[in-house]
Amino acid sequence: MSRGFCLTGTLRVPASHATGHAPLTCLSANSLTAGATGSGPREPRAWAAHVGGFGERCWPDPASIARGINSHGLVVGKVLFDAGEFTLSRAFYLAPGSPAKFLVPPQGGTTFVTGVNEAGEIVFNATPLGAAPDQTHAWCFRDGAYLPLEALGGGRAWAAAITPRGLVVGHAHDAAGTTRAVRWYRGQPLDLNMRGAYTNEGLALNEHSTVVGRRTDPTGERRAFRRTPADGLVRLEDLLDDRDGWQLQEAVAVNAPGSIVGTGRYRGEPEGFSLTLIAP
Repeated sequence: MSRGFCLTGTLRVPASHATGHAPLTCLSANSLTAGATGSGPREPRAWAAHVGGFGERCWPDPASIARGINSHGLVVGKVLFDAGEFTLSRAFYLAPGSPAKFLVPPQGGTTFVTGVNEAGEIVFNATPLGAAPDQTHAWCFRDGAYLPLEALGGGRAWAAAITPRGLVVGHAHDAAGTTRAVRWYRGQPLDLNMRGAYTNEGLALNEHSTVVGRRTDPTGERRAFRRTPADGLVRLEDLLDDRDGWQLQEAVAVNAPGSIVGTGRYRGEPEGFSLTLIAP
């Protein structure tokens, strides 16, 4: 049996009764927690500390999991329905005192939620039923309306994260089909790429417009990157004085002071990393 924990100082505190598959997946600014409970990895049910196991009540049979929560108790996540030859993902949101609702953009389809901010803005991605993955579109849901996040001339756009003031990061295809890191504000994209034949994907950002993510060269080799308005997009490894056996492959989060966490390899073995860059 696995169990979720919150770390407060040096004290590890059990998070209610969240047991089973991926019990804790998200944490709000005021320490509300959410994730999933269940009897096994194939049977997760969405759960949040302030409402309990709502996934089992709302969708008794399909698997469900919470993927984001804000300090007002707004929970977002996904429900997985068995559609025969494939699994259909439906993004949902649950506001305090209201029933759970699905996010249904104009063309419908399979939906994947990726984030929610303090203002209640939700970012998610949708692929119309029967469409190819390169027809996935990014959306922001706010004040009951669906705002499309524009692509760069290609078919695909994917939103990965949103900040408190509504900056969104992710990636999109350009007219040539190259995957490029993108930052959106009010639905309008800003291309963050460097020149070169690289696939760049933005995975997280902070309020200072520092973006982190991964870039893949033509051989398939991945490296973590950081992009700031002052320095542009650079590999994290190029900012280190001494790599000491590290290959930094993917940066997945950055906070307001600029500390970065991600995954990579240390002397050939998979490892997570935490990096705080000190200005010269």
